[in-house]
Amino acid sequence: MRPVSKTLKKTPLGAIFSLIVLAVLFYGCGPKVAFIEGYDFGRIERVGVIKFDSSQVNYFSSFDPGSAVADEFVFQFINRGVRVVERSRLENILREQNLWDSGRLDPETVKEAGKLLGVDALVMGTVTRYVPDKKERIYVRDSAGRVREEIFLVEAEVGVSARMVDVETGEIIWAGSHVHESFYIDTAIRQAVSALLNSLRGVWL
Repeated sequence: MRPVSKTLKKTPLGAIFSLIVLAVLFYGCGPKVAFIEGYDFGRIERVGVIKFDSSQVNYFSSFDPGSAVADEFVFQFINRGVRVVERSRLENILREQNLWDSGRLDPETVKEAGKLLGVDALVMGTVTRYVPDKKERIYVRDSAGRVREEIFLVEAEVGVSARMVDVETGEIIWAGSHVHESFYIDTAIRQAVSALLNSLRGVWL
């Protein structure tokens, strides 16, 4: 991707630093989460993660953010000591049983899916926002028009809405949403998923 060049005359460095500070503050915003009160998360020992629905966002055909988000959930669950069913096997079984379509799973079919897959809970959701890496080049000029500094700004953004469903009851026991900005899209996905799972620390992980 070719960088986009911009020239700002007499751009004060303080203004640029202020933008960076605002960005850091924005990164610190936590996810919105909800739990079923009194639910015993300790009974969840094995989970399945389904590809997140990415039909709401635009992306290159060679990269599906829904798969990237699901894979990141799998990776972080395993890192946190949770047993996870292999994702491709899970999705193949759901397709064979006509229980899954285009990344969406009807909550009413979760009970049947749980019996087939041998899991205690299923994690699924939607990619609500996807802005891939973009680079912006800014030239800072002095009063005489001379270039004094060249600054590169790189940013990406992802929004994730996730939910966990108990396969025995078919109820949603946890739901969360988070939008995260970072320098690169893989980092944004990793941080968004991490923030969501961190919300489960006090009750499960």
